[in-house]
Order: sequence, then structure tokens, then C-alpha cells
Amino acid sequence: LRWLTLTNRIMALKNVRQKRKAQETAEKSADTFTSEEILAQEEMLDIPKINEQTKSIVNILIIASLLVGLSWLWSNMVPAFSFLDNIVLWQHSVTVDGQEVLQAITLVNLLFAGLYVFIISNAVLNFPGVMELLLFRNFKIEAGTRYAINQMATYILVVFGFIAVANELGGSWSQVQWLVAGLTVGLGFGLQEIFANLVSGVILLFERPIRVGDTVTIDGNDGTVMRIQMRATTILDWDRKEVIVPNKTFITNKLVNWSLTETITRVVIPIGVSYGTDVEVAHKLILDTISSTPLVLTDPEPVVLFLEFGDSSLNFSARVFVNELGHRLTVAHDIHMRILAAFRKQGIEIPFPQRDVHIHQVQA
Repeated sequence: LRWLTLTNRIMALKNVRQKRKAQETAEKSADTFTSEEILAQEEMLDIPKINEQTKSIVNILIIASLLVGLSWLWSNMVPAFSFLDNIVLWQHSVTVDGQEVLQAITLVNLLFAGLYVFIISNAVLNFPGVMELLLFRNFKIEAGTRYAINQMATYILVVFGFIAVANELGGSWSQVQWLVAGLTVGLGFGLQEIFANLVSGVILLFERPIRVGDTVTIDGNDGTVMRIQMRATTILDWDRKEVIVPNKTFITNKLVNWSLTETITRVVIPIGVSYGTDVEVAHKLILDTISSTPLVLTDPEPVVLFLEFGDSSLNFSARVFVNELGHRLTVAHDIHMRILAAFRKQGIEIPFPQRDVHIHQVQA
């Protein structure tokens, strides 16, 4: 318990640093919702939950040690409980040396199955807190990686628990093969979507095209990945609405991950000036304006290109780079405002589409 207290203090100090980092990020991007802010919040540890999980494990270990010690002290009384093995609940057939024999399932088997369920359920519920104390805090592991490890460990624990309970209660392949065959047919028809989502969830956790905290665009939905679960992934969009997306969508559809390895993105702004405008003056004015705009990166440097002769305008394209996704709208707004003010000051006209209408008089 002393070790847990000291460890919790270390984690609390880490939380304070992450909270300070999140506040600094929020101050830099006043009204924008950035991926760094989400990642900083995601890295913060849920210390009360970790405390609860680790204390549960410690209490279970203490109780288990006490029971083992009592059973050793009272070893002479253990045979008295052998009557439980004589209470037969049901029987099942097993094959021994090529012959089928009946094997009894007693109350002892049922008690052991209940013990397995208790152990596995507590292991699944408390595994993240134990891993945080024993492993994750000693290594620099991203939140997405921690989440993937915890999820895969949960799946593995559930599978082993199911096998242990089934084996204790007399389950065997010969008895469940009809169920497996039925499930196979069901997966081929009604359950194929669910099965596809489950397999896709495992692929997402291993291949990691998306991670918790990543900013993604999928099927027209933009937002930040909050949870990757067994069947679906939760995305928090810019309106703070939670969008539930089936895992298969991330595997089979086109996915844009804005923060997988590089957060720098390009913003392209089309600009048109009227015919008769000095092209060199307009080009220099646009370039100077976007270069002096806050949040525009100098490396890669901004570029202004004269693209085409349009129907009603000479079309330029201003291409700038920003450090993160949350700066895109802010930079586009600032550039539009600054270019409009600069054009008005220099007397450069932004044209609108014009059409000539010819009316022919029809003789009666």
C-alpha cells in the first residue's frame, strides 16, 4: 500500500504536467479545437480509477493468500469437504481410449467454474490500472498504444476464461461443433456485418491506421477518435457530437488521418482579380499579405501561382501551410480579410461573373 501511495503521487505529478500542457495549448489556439489539446487530455491518467482497480487487485490477492494459508493450516479438515465431490449435477460423455464414457460434473466443478468467472471478471475490469502501475508508467507509451494493449488483453482474458469455464463444466469440441457450424452459417448470412466489424476492430488495434486522439475524416465525418471498441469506433466531431462509426468502414472505405505521422497541412485559397489588373502587382501583394499572416508557416514557404484566364477574372491560387488542423479555418479567415483590405487599398477589383444578353426583335 505504501508503494501504491508513492506511485500515485508520481502519477499525480504527471497529470499536473499534462494539464499544464493542455492549458498552454488551449491558450495558443483560443477558440479552436486542436488535436494536441485532445492528445494532452488523453494522456492524463484517471488516478481515482487506477486506485480503485489496483486496490481491488490487492484486496483479492490478500484474500487469496489468506484462504491459501487457512487451507494449509486446516489441511486436516480439507477431506471433510470431499462430500461436495459426491454431489453430481449432470453428466457428459467423453472419449477415453476410443470409448465413450460418462463423466460427472459435481458441485466442486461448479464452484471452480464460479471461481474462474470471478478471477477473469476482476482481471478484465482491473487490468488497465495494474498495467499502468507495472508497465506503462515506466515507458513512454502513447495513449493509443496503451488502449490497444488493454483491449487485446481483455479479448485474450475473456477467451481463456470461456475455455476454462467450459472445460470445467464439461464442454468439449464434439458437443459444441454443431453450435460452431450454426454460427458459421449465421455469419454467412445475418451476422456477417457484425463479424466483419469485430475482425476490423482487431485489425485497427494491430495495424493502427487510427489511434485514440487522431483527427480523421471518414464518410464525410470529421472529428477526433475517442474510443476504439470491439464493434465500432467513437468519433467526437467539431460540434462535440459523438459519431459511432462501424469498424469495417475504416478498413474498406477511404480514410483521411490528419495526424497519423504529420500534422502540417496545406491550405489552398483561390483568388480572382479583374482583367486589366497589373498581374505582377497583384501577385506581389497577395504573396506579401499571406506571408505576414499569423500561423502561416515559413517552412514550407507560402506560394502564389497565376493559374488561368477565367471567364471573368484572372485566377490566382494562394497555397500556405499550417502547423495543425485547428489552424486551417483561422488562417483562411485571416487571409481573406487581409487580402480584401489590401485590394481595396490598392484599388484592385475582385470581379463577379458577367453575362451579355442579346435581344433580337421578332417581326410579327
